[in-house]
Amino acid sequence: MAGVTEKFLNCSANTLRAADLPTRVSAAASAGFAGIGLRVRDYLEADMADEEIRDLLDRHGLRVLEFEHNWDWALGVDPTEEAMLRFAGRIGVRHLNVPMFAEHPLSDLVEPFGALCDRAAEHGVLVGFEFLPYSHVRTIGEVWEVVTAAGRPNAGITLDLWHWFRSGARVEDLAGIPASAITTVQLCDVRAEPGPDLTEEARHRRLLPGRGAGNTREVLTALREHGVRAPVSVEVFSDDLDALPPAEAARLAFDAGAEVLDATGLPAPSWTTNLEGAR
Repeated sequence: MAGVTEKFLNCSANTLRAADLPTRVSAAASAGFAGIGLRVRDYLEADMADEEIRDLLDRHGLRVLEFEHNWDWALGVDPTEEAMLRFAGRIGVRHLNVPMFAEHPLSDLVEPFGALCDRAAEHGVLVGFEFLPYSHVRTIGEVWEVVTAAGRPNAGITLDLWHWFRSGARVEDLAGIPASAITTVQLCDVRAEPGPDLTEEARHRRLLPGRGAGNTREVLTALREHGVRAPVSVEVFSDDLDALPPAEAARLAFDAGAEVLDATGLPAPSWTTNLEGAR
C-alpha cells in the first residue's frame, strides 16, 4: 500500500512471535515495515553477536524500534536488564516498553520507575510505561500518575489500542497528558465482546487493526488532533496469525496498519534515535 506509512510503520515483536530473528527481519522488510520490535528473550536466544544482528538489519534496511521485557523493575535491576540496555545502546533501539504485573501501590512505583528511566538514559533509551487492564497498573490515568511523578525526560506512555479498548479508556482521558508524553502507539483491534479471561484474549485473540469492533479510527484521529507524533507499531498477539507463513502474516499486518493510519491522517512520526526528541 502506498503512502508515508510505509516508511515509518513498525512490526512489533509479538506480531511475528513464532518466527526466528532472521525470518522475522526478512518478512517484515518484504512487507514494507521500517523496523521491528524485539522481546528481550528474542535477543538473548538469537545466538547472534550484536554485530551480526546489526548487519542483518542493515541488509534489510530495518532498525529495532522497541524492546519488550516483563520483570518486576520495582525490585531493582534484573540480570537481563544490563545486557538488554547495552544492546539497545549499541544498536540504536529507541525505547523500552514496560508494564507492571507485580502488585505495588502506585506511590511505591514512582522512585523505581524513575531509577529505571535513569539507567535507560545512560544508553540513550526512552521508556514507555504500558497500562494493561489485567495488570496492576490498569489505566492510562494510573500510568500517567507514575510517569508525571517520576519526572524523567525520557519517561512516557506506551499506548496499546487493545489495552485502551479493554480498559474502557475514552478520548477525554487524553486531556492533561501532553502529546509528547506518548512514547509509542501500538495498533491492534478487539472482538465485539470481551472474553472471560482478558489475559488469554490479549495474548492469543487480538485482531488486525481496523478489522474488529474497536473505534480505532476515532482514537487515531483524536491522537492526531492531540498532536501525537509518536512512532507506530502493529502489535497483534494472535494464534491465527501465528499459524500463517511469516511473510503472509507480515503482509496482512502491514496492510491493515497502513490502511488505518492513512485513513486517519496521523502524521508521519519522527523516529529519533537515543534521547533526541525526548520530552
